[in-house]
Amino acid sequence: MREFALLQRIFAANPRLPASVLVPPGDDMAEIRLEDGTNDDATILIAADSAIEGRHTPLGCDPYLIGKKGVLRNVSDVAAMMNARPLATVACVTVPSATSEECVWRLCEGLRETAERWNAPLIGGDLATFARSSQCDTIIASVTILATRVDRTRPVATRRDARVGDGVYVTGAIGGAWDRTTGLGRHLDFTPRVQVAGDIAAVLRERLGAAIDLSDGLGRDLGHIARMSRVAIKLDLAAIPLHASVVGVRDPLEAIADGEDYELAFTARGVVPAHVAGVPITRIGTVYAVGSAETSVREAHAIGAVTVEVAGRMIDVSHAGHEHHSGPQESGEAP
Repeated sequence: MREFALLQRIFAANPRLPASVLVPPGDDMAEIRLEDGTNDDATILIAADSAIEGRHTPLGCDPYLIGKKGVLRNVSDVAAMMNARPLATVACVTVPSATSEECVWRLCEGLRETAERWNAPLIGGDLATFARSSQCDTIIASVTILATRVDRTRPVATRRDARVGDGVYVTGAIGGAWDRTTGLGRHLDFTPRVQVAGDIAAVLRERLGAAIDLSDGLGRDLGHIARMSRVAIKLDLAAIPLHASVVGVRDPLEAIADGEDYELAFTARGVVPAHVAGVPITRIGTVYAVGSAETSVREAHAIGAVTVEVAGRMIDVSHAGHEHHSGPQESGEAP
């Protein structure tokens, strides 16, 4: 099993969904119209993400961090819609049968306190244990978040909205969020860019294009935008803002594949502010038509190409990043 091949099979069923589904599977959140007969503009946004001990957090870490990250990952999805605010969360927790009550309580506190901090109160969920005969000995916290549009007169941003000629931008800095030795790092305690997203959307309005939060790696996540918008993207490798922890230490091509940055990448036309809510915004590339002179190299002919120039050669980095899969773990993959 490879995650993104399987997801394409799932997305193939999108045309069969009812018309009330405004944003189908394939984006950071889904959106559905609430058909209650009283308000044609009423919609709800929904997303789900898991925090799995040993996958998204280090093995043996404080359970509070597992709950916290489970919520933060979902809030970052809300930010990626650029015109949304959190409403509430529910969580399903599964733990090994020998887990102490204090451990589970610590996990629940991480969920509850983080959800409250982001105005997404934890309002329900489920708690279960693995069977005593199970080989699984890790904690899993799966969180679902509900959100609503900030401005009902404007749509949310999706991965399908990039237009030829758009600039490509990123918030903050990229790379080094996950320490490859310890599994620690800022991915355990980051600030989802909800306020930044809202401010960007308010300034840019119809000039805003596609958007995504950066969890799988800058290259791979921009590949999602390029593929779903049926365009190609060319990046300026030297313009990508690298985090101080990797500058001069890591190859930039490695840094953009790290993932777990939880910054925003988006496309836009016209002038974009250099800073929003104290966070730097950097232009890192341009959206092109597939097969244009700027991208017409063998690696870039296909829809979804994300290219960078290295030593005079164009390289497609649309697969640079994390992908869940069955089978042996790949070199450099998060544990």
